[in-house]
Amino acid sequence: MHVLIIGNQTPEMDSIFQSVREICSEAQILEISRMELIPSVNVNPDLIIVCQNWPDEYETHILDDLVSRFPLSRFVCCFGVWCESDGRTRATWPFSIRVPARSAATRIQREWEIIKSDAQVFPLTAGRDEIFLWESSPLPFRLNEQGVALRICVFSGDRQYRCMLEEQIRGWGGEVVTSSLQNTADVVLYDLDPWESVLDQLINRTEPVPIIGIMGLAHPEIVAAAKLWGVHKVVTKLAPEAELFEAICCIRRFKENLTGDR
Repeated sequence: MHVLIIGNQTPEMDSIFQSVREICSEAQILEISRMELIPSVNVNPDLIIVCQNWPDEYETHILDDLVSRFPLSRFVCCFGVWCESDGRTRATWPFSIRVPARSAATRIQREWEIIKSDAQVFPLTAGRDEIFLWESSPLPFRLNEQGVALRICVFSGDRQYRCMLEEQIRGWGGEVVTSSLQNTADVVLYDLDPWESVLDQLINRTEPVPIIGIMGLAHPEIVAAAKLWGVHKVVTKLAPEAELFEAICCIRRFKENLTGDR
């Protein structure tokens, strides 16, 4: 299998390249920085990922050209924060393949599942409502596959949002622990909104428990700052639930590898 990544590996797109290497580890990964280098690609990629850093980076006919050359490929366009309004003002990339770079890991994972199996497929012409239903479709998420419930503590100034997250964790088979027992938790979910207020709390934290940050507008500079203050991963609040689930599982796998547990 082959995966083709098109675009510049800017700091904002680093997570895309990393996600592809992790999720598509059994595939041969090809990288080109410009569309002009497409003729040098002599394979038919199973998955093509385009990194868009700014509006009008690519010409309007580029998707038609790619589909004509690689008609059997799956496509994902990962766009940066400067391209947030492109869905309203431009039509280069259809809704069905556009995904914010900060939350693209889940889409890449699902696309890879489509390629490797008979998972549900949607066409390039799918609308926003169809994509939402597809991304929100129920999945058999479980956190206690090994018979031991993962202990998770949730911090949020928004009581309703905290209760929603705690309910989600219980639904996944995890165990919610109170803030007073956070040292016994495996993972802490930390609501990073509003960032200016939460930053002081992060600076003063002394607990060694891994943190997954959750925030509304996860701009690259804020994500970088959060990681400097101990946040292992940042997940956006509008991301599909699969992304938060996978972030928690990554922490679990990291801890298991660290301790030698299986």
